[in-house]
Amino acid sequence: MTKDDKITIAAIQMCSRQNRDENLATVRVLLEEAAQRGAQIIALPENFSYVGYESEMITVAEDPDTSSIIRFLTSFASKHKVAIIGGSIPLKNSGISKVTNTCLVINHEGRIVARYDKLHLFDVRLDDRTMITESRYVEAGSRVVTADLFGLKVGLSICYDLRFPELYRALVMQGANIIFVPAAFTMQTGNDHWEVLLRARAIENQCYIVAPAQIGQHNADRISYGRALIVDPWGQVMTQCQDKEGVIVSEIDLDFLEKVRNRLPCLAHIRRDKFFPPVALG
Repeated sequence: MTKDDKITIAAIQMCSRQNRDENLATVRVLLEEAAQRGAQIIALPENFSYVGYESEMITVAEDPDTSSIIRFLTSFASKHKVAIIGGSIPLKNSGISKVTNTCLVINHEGRIVARYDKLHLFDVRLDDRTMITESRYVEAGSRVVTADLFGLKVGLSICYDLRFPELYRALVMQGANIIFVPAAFTMQTGNDHWEVLLRARAIENQCYIVAPAQIGQHNADRISYGRALIVDPWGQVMTQCQDKEGVIVSEIDLDFLEKVRNRLPCLAHIRRDKFFPPVALG
């Protein structure tokens, strides 16, 4: 892919609940809509296959070697010749009693080309009613992950990762031009922080940000904010989903990205010698 090339990317917004079959039926419809609208890369939200209670994560986790969800995604990608950023699903983790919150990247040939396990786990008490302890059932990841799709370098993150700018800088320093943020932001944090954080990550790293999202009432205790969006390297919102399930599509222009980085060369001015010293070996 040349710098002048453009690529069409879709982000999906949906309200997953505890019925996995119904969730996957919705995923199929939205994936097909995105493909019909010309998307070459389609991004799903966090926990697209299941949103329930934290204690159920272990029982619903998939074995990565036999997962029907993974087979469904790879088959769809191969059939429609699209790449899929697989939001996240809980995967069994051999040797420990916890699962991983995992984003799989599938290329247009239906091959898994990257796996990212969520680094930062959401352990918070927002108020007397909203308390989430993701680390109780989920094992944190250990690697910063990029992937190559259609000649592009894309970076991976999941939801709460958005609050840790050092991850996004590391992804850009590894060559990422587009960073995906599949999410299930709570209503309270989403209303106050969702858009401003996404735009900040795009501005400071001069990259495209693509953020598919969960929306709506998942169960008696959980509501997600939604507002899936795509942001350009100047920090402008290119498109944003309405408050319902749906698909947003935008054309990513790497020529524009290069112009932004040349016009305001912040990344070239990073004092790598001060903030990223070489690591001593031995």
